[in-house]
This record gives sequence, C-alpha cells and structure tokens, in this order.
Amino acid sequence: MKRRIITLILALAVCGGASAQQKQSGASAPGRHNTVTRRKVIDTANLRILYAWNATDITQDSTYLDCGQLLIGKRCDKYCSWFVEQTDNERVKWAKANPHAGSVPNGTWWMRGRKPDIWSEYQYTDLFFRRDTLNEWAGMPLGQEWPLRYTEKMTPIQWALHNESKTILGHKCQRATCRWRGRNYEAWFAPDIPIRRGPWKFGGLPGLILKIYDTAHLYTFEAVAIEKGTFPIYQYPADEFKKSTRLHTWKLQVAYNRNYLRVSGRRKYDPNAPGGMGEPLSAPHDYEPMELE
Repeated sequence: MKRRIITLILALAVCGGASAQQKQSGASAPGRHNTVTRRKVIDTANLRILYAWNATDITQDSTYLDCGQLLIGKRCDKYCSWFVEQTDNERVKWAKANPHAGSVPNGTWWMRGRKPDIWSEYQYTDLFFRRDTLNEWAGMPLGQEWPLRYTEKMTPIQWALHNESKTILGHKCQRATCRWRGRNYEAWFAPDIPIRRGPWKFGGLPGLILKIYDTAHLYTFEAVAIEKGTFPIYQYPADEFKKSTRLHTWKLQVAYNRNYLRVSGRRKYDPNAPGGMGEPLSAPHDYEPMELE
C-alpha cells in the first residue's frame, strides 16, 4: 500500500493545529471484528474530497491525526475516516483469505497516520447526511460500550461572509466565519464547487468548504484532494449499534477523552482482592471537545 495519498493537487503549506489536544487519552482504537465484515454498500458517490485533520505537515499523510473523506452520493452524503475505511478494506480481504479464522485482526495492523492505535471520536464516527437530517454512527474505544447511533435535525449554521480570498487546490476560496456549538470558526469555501458541505458536520455555505479551523487552532481540517470517480458508501449493520441520543453520545465521548481508565472501569491488579481487581485506575487528561454544547 502506498504510504502517501495520491492527490489531484497537493497543497504545499504546513497545516495549522499543532497545539491541538487530540488522541492524548490513551483510549485504544476499537476492533469492530464482526462489524467490518458485515458492512454494506448503501449508495455510490461520484465525488470524494479528502481532508487532512490536524496535520503537522500537510504534504505527508503520516503526520495527520486522520485523513477524512467527504463522499457526495446520489441519495446521501457521508463523512468518515479514509484511513479507517482503507484499514477496513484490508481487514475484509484478510477475512476472505482466512475464512476459518475465529476473528479478524485488529485494524491497527494497517492503520496509518499519527497515533494509529489510539481512539478518537472524530476518527471512529461515520456521519450520514440526508437533506437536513444527520445520522451519526459513533464507535467507542476498544472493549467499551457498544457503538452508538442517533438521528438529529441539523440546525443551519449562521455564517458571515467576508471579502478576503485565497487559493486552495487551485480553487479561489472566500472567507466565512461563524460561532457554532460554543466555538468560533473560520472557513474557506469554493463558490465554483456548488456543494454545501464540508468536513465533519460543517456545511451550509454557497460552495464546498476546503479549509476550516477554530480560532483557538485546536482543530484544523484542510482539503488535500478532490477526486471524481465511483466510490462506495458503506454502512455498518444497524444491529451492532445501539440507539442513543446526541447528548448521551457526546457526554460519553468527552468522558472517555478526559479519563479513559476511570470511565472504562480499569482497576489495578491486586492478588489479595477478589478476582485480582484492586483500586480503580485513573489518568485525567486535558481535553477540549470540538462541540462545547
């Protein structure tokens, strides 16, 4: 597998976000052994946009915390991790080549980017968009609560447009700003690409968002490729994701980031305690979620 993303046009600037506090919780990436072999194609996209998330060098995908992909489908759009999908592809190939194996190897065997064995909700969540409805399928850390899924109506982001412009991937982009769920953001969108989407949950501008970051520079997404082709849109089986709500899912994600050991119920080994289970372990971490409310 090539170690670098093949792009139509590759930006040469260094991406911001070096101060971001991500993937520091120590929460292990999920295995999803059964789920990955049961995924199904629910739609087909003819356009894919790849985004570097919190890269230290945007020209090297090994420095990304993740490479996200926005798939523009016929019936729905999807945002998810391109790194995770490529890993899942390898795991499906392995499962077909080893039909009698009891389980599929953990995805970290093939995972790319920085800290490939660490979980983050921004990497292990799939977002499906159908008009003004968002369906979030959230994967939790290894060995923890089942993955969760919920549906919510999307509230339009109130954008302010500005006259400044810059070129990203050969497209002249316009600046826009907003305050969304407790944070201030600056975005650069391409009016010549009439798609009202962007990375993660961002969208609603009169053009595709090619770069967006919060003003504290904790989170930065920047497009590194715009590709035309035929791309499957996968969905994991619904019966392996428990129904939930946005508030419950968000609170759990934040809790795992702030103290994975305590929330996951890990304990010290104590040979004198029943079952060897001693005092609870705790390792607090500073964490600033993208959504504060």
